[in-house]
Amino acid sequence: MDIIFLLLGILILTVVWFESLRIREFVIKHCKQLCRESDLQLLDQTVALVSLTLKRADDGNLRLLRRFQFEVSENGVDRFSGYVSLLGNSIIESHLEGPDGQNTFHQSRPPSLH
Repeated sequence: MDIIFLLLGILILTVVWFESLRIREFVIKHCKQLCRESDLQLLDQTVALVSLTLKRADDGNLRLLRRFQFEVSENGVDRFSGYVSLLGNSIIESHLEGPDGQNTFHQSRPPSLH
């Protein structure tokens, strides 16, 4: 019986890990699109999860609120930061600091993984 619980635990951890990778790739794709639209380059071609909390969505259900941070550059020398916030699987806010100051892009109809 212990082996069943161990295998079940390993299975759950594997599913959570793959879901996290899928969400991270979705955020990287979104960040690249933001950079293209702003004539900036995404540094290191990556994002970092900096916050993970629970928040109640508009429908009343609890969802994971994730915040990913990334860095961009205009010319490869300067560095500016930005972040993307997801509630569940939908982007709710994108914030990008650039050479012209801070720009916040709120999502009216958030892109979703599904």
